[in-house]
Amino acid sequence: MEQIVRTLGKYVITAILVVFGLFFLFKYLSGDEIETQPIEMLFSALILIALGVLAAPDVLQHIGKKATVIMLFCGLAVTAYLGYSVYFSIDDEIAFQEKKVKYDNLTKRRLIDIRSAQEAYEEANGKFTNNFDTLLEWIQKPAVAIPYSSGTFYTDSMPEDKYYEMGYVLTLQEIDSVAIENGYSAEDFSKLIEEDKTAYKVRDNIFTTFYAENFTPEKRVAKKLPPVDLDSLPFTPSSGKRFIMRTSTANQGGVTKSTILVQDPTPFGREKVVKDTLRFGNLKDPITDGNWK
Repeated sequence: MEQIVRTLGKYVITAILVVFGLFFLFKYLSGDEIETQPIEMLFSALILIALGVLAAPDVLQHIGKKATVIMLFCGLAVTAYLGYSVYFSIDDEIAFQEKKVKYDNLTKRRLIDIRSAQEAYEEANGKFTNNFDTLLEWIQKPAVAIPYSSGTFYTDSMPEDKYYEMGYVLTLQEIDSVAIENGYSAEDFSKLIEEDKTAYKVRDNIFTTFYAENFTPEKRVAKKLPPVDLDSLPFTPSSGKRFIMRTSTANQGGVTKSTILVQDPTPFGREKVVKDTLRFGNLKDPITDGNWK
C-alpha cells in the first residue's frame, strides 16, 4: 500500500497540470459564435497538458532533470503570461458587454419615445412624418384632443339625443353666452352644470400638447421612465448621429395606410463585425413593432 502511495505521489504534479490543461481546453471548446473564448486560453491549455506530460517520471528519466526544469520553468512562465492575457481579455469583454447593454437600452428607450410620438402624430394628421423638425414642432403644439365633459345625462327622464336636439349640450366656448342669457356668471353656471342642477351639459375637447401629456418630468416620474430631452431625441446615444427615419404607404385590405421605419444608423459594437441595428416599423406593412425583445 505504501509503495502504491509513493508511486502515485510521483504523478501528482503531472495530474495537476493535465487536469488544469484539460479544464481550460474544455472551457475554450465550450465557446460559440456568441460567447467566444480568447485564443490564449487554448495555448495555455495545450502548454499545461504538455508540461504535465514532461513532468511524468517516465519522461523525466529520458530527458534529464536540468532540461526538464528549464522546460517547466519556461512553460509555466509562458502559461502565466497567457493566463494574464486571458484574464484581461475576459475583463475587457465584460466591460464591453456592459457598455453595449447600456447603449442598447438607451437606444431602445429613445426609439420607443419616437414611436409613441409618431403614433400620436399619425392619429392626428392621418400619416407619419419623415422629418424630425416637423415631429418636434408638433410635439409642443396643442394638437392632442382630450375629451371634456361636465354634467350627467339622465336618460330615464329624457333620451340623450333629446338633450342635443333641445340645445342643452354646450361646448366650452358657449358657456359664457348661455350663462348670461340665463342670468348667471360663467363660474356659477359651470358649477350648476357640474352639480347637475340644470339641464345643460358640456361635451367638448380640450387641446393640449403631446409633450404635456407624455414627456414632462412629472409624467415620466409617474410612469417610472427616464426624462426626455427633445433636443437629443432625434440622435442615437452611442454615436450622436440622427436616427434614419423613412415613411411610405402600404395597401391593407384595399385601404392605403401610412408606414414608417426608424432605425439606428450606427449600432454599437466592435469594428469590422456585422451588427444588428435596432429599429421599429416596416415600410411595407403598417406596423410599428420594434425588433428588440
